[in-house]
Amino acid sequence: MIEKKPVHEQARDFWDDKASFFASEERRQKNRRMSDLYEKSCWRYIEPLLPPSEGCLILEAGCGTGRWVYYLAPIGYHLELLDFSGEMIRHAEANVTQHGLEENVTGYHVQDICDMTALADNSFDMILALGMPLSLCNNPKQAVAEMFRVTKPGGYVVCDAKNRLRAALDLARDNDMVHCLQTLNTGAVVAEPEQVHSCFSAQELEALFLKQGFKPCITSAIMPFFDIPPSKEQVAILDDGHMFSQIDSAFQAVAEDPGVLGLTSRLLVVVQKLGDSEKRAWFDT
Repeated sequence: MIEKKPVHEQARDFWDDKASFFASEERRQKNRRMSDLYEKSCWRYIEPLLPPSEGCLILEAGCGTGRWVYYLAPIGYHLELLDFSGEMIRHAEANVTQHGLEENVTGYHVQDICDMTALADNSFDMILALGMPLSLCNNPKQAVAEMFRVTKPGGYVVCDAKNRLRAALDLARDNDMVHCLQTLNTGAVVAEPEQVHSCFSAQELEALFLKQGFKPCITSAIMPFFDIPPSKEQVAILDDGHMFSQIDSAFQAVAEDPGVLGLTSRLLVVVQKLGDSEKRAWFDT
């Protein structure tokens, strides 16, 4: 009898197997301008928070094959990349080298966001935990505690996650009421074989960061009326440049509406780690 691997090892094997596809032209063609829409939706929250590039260090946590390095390195920022899949990191490093950006990436780490022991306390001016690593990890509370530990006082975290209410709605639309109720009651969604994804309401996501010591700043709906993963029809409609611009503008206009936060597939939060004096002032208000 073959001994079954622990769940976290099965998850690592799953993402190792996916790495070559994530780095491929096939995936770029499959997603096409859906990736552009996602990146624009996130970038409008990232860009205003960027400190001066001199001496700044940014962590891309749960980086996959890398995304934000191609926005940040060309404008002078230095980054470290972290993912628990060694194959994802291997492809990320190869892509960075191919683009001539290796001087701006000061570290590659094969580590889980729940246990970033290779990273020192108070190291990073900003953490980008995008692509929903918080939903994919096995201990979101510990992941947020680790983000708090390695973020400098005054630094920001930008993080996205699956929405509990929308995930339950999607299951109800598929007439899967057993898993719909499970998601409503526990926030857990069974996804790939042997993997469970964590989902949050907007209030739960904010509270998760608040309890670890962060100050919540913004909660937003990212691409609110599209599915995860998007349907072929949703991807195709964005090929029309005029429609892309209209959708982008419409989504931006409603992204922080409380009603839309309840039904978006993907939630984004911006939080800040306060210094001691700012923390006292904030809690006193």
